[in-house]
Amino acid sequence: MTATTVVIALGVCLALLLASMAWGRDRPRWQIVAGPPGESPNRIPLTEFCLLAQQHGWTFAADHRLFLDLAMGLREAGLAGAIEIWGRPCDSKGPVAVPRAPLARIPVGFWVDHEISGLGAAILSATGSEEAADELQARNASVQTGELPSANGDTDKTVYQDIHLNYLQAIDWLDTSADACKGASRR
Repeated sequence: MTATTVVIALGVCLALLLASMAWGRDRPRWQIVAGPPGESPNRIPLTEFCLLAQQHGWTFAADHRLFLDLAMGLREAGLAGAIEIWGRPCDSKGPVAVPRAPLARIPVGFWVDHEISGLGAAILSATGSEEAADELQARNASVQTGELPSANGDTDKTVYQDIHLNYLQAIDWLDTSADACKGASRR
């Protein structure tokens, strides 16, 4: 190695270190890491994802039906395998589903007969403050899956709560395909 190569390598390392320090200062609650999909904490709560959607032009305050449009679009993306969707399997024998397990990846085929429900109610009161962000994290537990009205009686009876999305896949979907879902509930 020449001295020039060593200096360039050190410069690149220093630049990466400074960039990671700057990112760490404003680091969000979720993490992006490399690893097998089954172990990846590369997830974002659905309620926090809605805040990102608002930054991409989803004006929920002006049109509450956009919550339904977003939920329908995410269901379709989950069914297509474009976004990994996670949730806590719950015991739904009583009137209120009780989480019984850690987050688990929801199988792609599950979305044939199920949808996301409770999204609008979970985030309508958000103001964007730090307290509201903490409240959104807690309210994400009320977002759950439900059977579609058209589902036949032989469907999976599992209910998932506390819905999370694969962050990178969800952001890609938001940037590329999500706008086509606006107005889907009116068609």
